Parts: sequence; structure tokens; C-alpha cells
Amino acid sequence: MATSQIGTTLAIGAGTITGSYIVDTRDDGDFDVDMEDIIDGADGARETRLVYQRDAKYVLNLICLTGAAPETDFIKGTIAAHTDFSTMWVDDMRISTSKSAKRVSVTLVNIGIS
Repeated sequence: MATSQIGTTLAIGAGTITGSYIVDTRDDGDFDVDMEDIIDGADGARETRLVYQRDAKYVLNLICLTGAAPETDFIKGTIAAHTDFSTMWVDDMRISTSKSAKRVSVTLVNIGIS
């Protein structure tokens, strides 16, 4: 169903993914940063910060449809098996079950390799 808007037009919707999930929320704009601080041994002050890599990080809260398999789609510490995220590293994955629909919260990092 299309959403009607009255007043100021807003960007709505978290997007969609193929298959067995509905996107409830999606957080963008965060990064995993590989960096090193160089500390002056004499006074303990930071002298330099070296930034080696910034990898985009995404947090998705998904509602599982019948047949969803978050246990195999998003194995923590591996590249995601779900086809929409096959270039993303699974940094974290949590499954929530209750009297409502099964949900999964997954943190993905684009490390640039698959």
C-alpha cells in the first residue's frame, strides 16, 4: 500500500531485500575505522593518528517471513550468505523471538572483499 503524505514531503521506507525478510529499520552512516595513534613516550600526548581504512557499517533490523534462515544467512564472523549481502562481513547477529514475528538484528560491514 502506498503511503499518502500531507504537508512536508518526507523520505520514507527502509528499503527491501530479496526473499525471506521485511526491512523494519536500517541504520547507515557508521564506519569501522582501522587506525593507530602514535603517542609521544616522553609526555604521553598523541602526536599522530594514522587512519588505514574506513569500512561502511550497516545495522539492519529484519522481520523474518516464513522460510527465513537467519542462522545460516548471517553467521557471525563470516561473509553473509544471503545473496543481497554477499559482499558484507557479519559483525554481529541477534535473533529475537516472542509472541510476535521472529526478528533478526544484523550488523554488516563492507570490507571490500568477498
